[in-house]
This record gives sequence, C-alpha cells and structure tokens, in this order.
Amino acid sequence: MSNQTKILDDILYQGLRPWSEKNSVDEKFAPKLRSLKDTYTDYPFRYEINFLRPFDNKTKYYSKLILNTLKTDVERLYNLISEDDTENLIRYWLDDTLNKRLKTRLKDIGKLIKEKDFDLTLIDPKKVSIEFDQAHKANTYIIQLLKLAYMQLYLEIQDAFSTWIDDKLVIEDFYTQLLLEPIPQKPLLTEIQIIEVEATEKPVKKQEPKPKDIPFNSFTYKQLNTAQEKISDLCSSLKFNNLISQDTTVPNFKRVFSNAEIKNPVVWTGTISELFYFIKLIHNDLQLVENLKQKQWEVTCLCFVDETGKPFERTKFRSQKKPKLTAHKIEKSVSNLK
Repeated sequence: MSNQTKILDDILYQGLRPWSEKNSVDEKFAPKLRSLKDTYTDYPFRYEINFLRPFDNKTKYYSKLILNTLKTDVERLYNLISEDDTENLIRYWLDDTLNKRLKTRLKDIGKLIKEKDFDLTLIDPKKVSIEFDQAHKANTYIIQLLKLAYMQLYLEIQDAFSTWIDDKLVIEDFYTQLLLEPIPQKPLLTEIQIIEVEATEKPVKKQEPKPKDIPFNSFTYKQLNTAQEKISDLCSSLKFNNLISQDTTVPNFKRVFSNAEIKNPVVWTGTISELFYFIKLIHNDLQLVENLKQKQWEVTCLCFVDETGKPFERTKFRSQKKPKLTAHKIEKSVSNLK
C-alpha cells in the first residue's frame, strides 16, 4: 500500500490538469460524468468542504472526482498508517505524508493560483459577471476545490493520529503558512460538529440499526457449514485469555459468526484495542469471515458490548493500535478458526 495521492496529484501536475488543451472542451466531460459513480466509505470524517455548486459538465465531473478521491485517500492513508505498531514507522509515515507530500502540494497550489490567476474571487457569483471567461472560471473552480481537498486530507490524518504529532495545523495555518493568501471570510472547510448526548443513570439500550443502514446482522464465518466446532474452540480460548465473559454460552457466541440477528451481545472483557485487533485479524488480515464491505466496525458494535453492558462507539476503533502485550494471545485464539 502506498501513501501517494495519485489522482489528486494528476489533477495538479499531470494529465488531468484542467487548463491543458485536451481538457478544455466542456462537452467531453458529459459522458465521463455519467460513468462516474459516487464513492462511499465507512470512515468517520471530522471535516467537510462547503464550496460553491459546480456549474457545467467539466466542473461537475472534476468535483465528483475530487470528492470521491478524497474519501478513498483518507481511508487508505489511515489504514496504511494504523497498520504499523512501532513508533518509528508511524512517525515516518506521518512525516512523509503530511510534511513532505501534502505540504508540498499545498505550496505548489498556492504558487499555481498566483501564476495562472485562479483567484477565489473569480468564481464568486456576487463579484464576477456571468459573461466572464467560462473556461478560466471552470479551471479556477477546480483548482480551488482541489486545494480544499488537500487541506481536508491533511487535517483528517493529522486528527486521526494527533497523539503522534507535535506541531498541529489549524485551518488558518494553511492560508498563512503554505498558501500565502488571505483567509476566506466565509469558511470553506469546517469541522463537523458532533452533538454529545448527556449520559443518564438508566441502562443503555442498544438500538438496532435499520436494515437499509447496515445490511449485515453479524459476522459470517467462512467455514460455518463445515467446521462449527472451531467457533466453540475460539470461544473457549477467548474465555481462557479473559477477553470475553466467562458466562458466554457457546450457542450465543456462535450467533456472532452466523450472520444471525444479535439480541444478546457478547460481553468483551478485554480492552477496546484488543477487540480492535481481534476484528482486524479475523476480517481484514486473515479474512476468516465474509467481507462486510467496510461495515465491520458497525457489526462489531452490534455483536459486542463492554463489561458494563454499554455498546462500543464505532468512532473509537479508528484510533486503536495493536496491543503489544496481549497481541500474541489474540493471535493464538484466532488461530482456532483457521
């Protein structure tokens, strides 16, 4: 897996440059736009771009391409960095991705905007006449959106690994330190506000998701029809290593691996990082269960609760690491499923 941002870089430096002659005709982007599907990921984004609506085939195509690529790049880079469990490797990936790559792209965009006069005011409908050069306006729109995409990519990775970063950037820093341009009066990139619900003393009732939101009830063990005894062995091993409650029954545990509806979640008595590593092994690394199409963490929250009976929060899994002290125990338990 690479930390390169190929498509975004291609728009900035190579064949997808919007001002190049081969990309100058608006009509050629109509069929491209129709064939470009929306991209969905499971990543819990912390920022969102608030930009102007695209206004022709070219800007609509590039807008969808940039925003689709942003989603997949954030998730891919997060997965790449989080796979490593040593401080030196994590710091290497963060330095190479944030400081050497993304900061360079943003500095280059700042220079490009000045050289080609891709100023933000040229696409402001309140300041520019409709008769203004539409080709130049489209190119300006695309580069300004690309700039925001690089900024969001930087912030998403920075926030996901904030404990490893000493010198954090805020949105204003991009303009004053890298782009060397005025900070927009209207925020074009904002942090998503998460409303915290005050906890009560009443027991937390797990809300079952609607089928259209999560099409999976639980995990599905690939050898379910031929080797169910391996699930029993896994259950015993997890109990032995104090990772699930000693009261867990085998039939209830098997439901977690049978794509069955979970009415009584298994109590995970280990840490959240141990649960993260357990799921990562069976789903991502060893692929012992069916692919859940990026929904493995929602399904994890359906299948397991903590020692107090409280459901796990999906967003908490993205910051977890391989537990160095107990990883070998989890690996040994998971080996029962092979």
